[in-house]
Amino acid sequence: MKTKALSRSAAPIALAATLLAAFLVLLSPLSASAHDALVSSSPAADESVEVVPAALTLTFNAKLIGGEGATEVVVTDPSGASITDGPATVDGAIVTQPLTGSGPAGAYHVIWKVVSSDGHPTSGEYSFTVTVGDESAATTEPSAAPTTTP
Repeated sequence: MKTKALSRSAAPIALAATLLAAFLVLLSPLSASAHDALVSSSPAADESVEVVPAALTLTFNAKLIGGEGATEVVVTDPSGASITDGPATVDGAIVTQPLTGSGPAGAYHVIWKVVSSDGHPTSGEYSFTVTVGDESAATTEPSAAPTTTP
């Protein structure tokens, strides 16, 4: 008894394997497409500090693109008033935002926007808490009682 062997071409299998490999490569995240990320800050997110620092720093994982309007940082006190003191500066991967250095106790909100090393803008926000603060920086209500001088 003779059996007939069927011979199949390997071309369809090779083509399917090549297409599958190409599909997986296209779906995998490419490191070149990732924007720069915030790696640390001072004060840090959810950190408690006694008083408002003189400056806030943001550290990213790669050198940022500087220039006019490329970097913006806004820090607001518990009442929503800005406590930034001048423009932010960029030195490589570090952004420094001068602050007024005073403010009441409470939650402070940070909003930032930078231009990543790949040329795309990236942004974020976080909060930190001032525990003691400068109570003279808080708004006070006027007294209802008149003051008299002898």
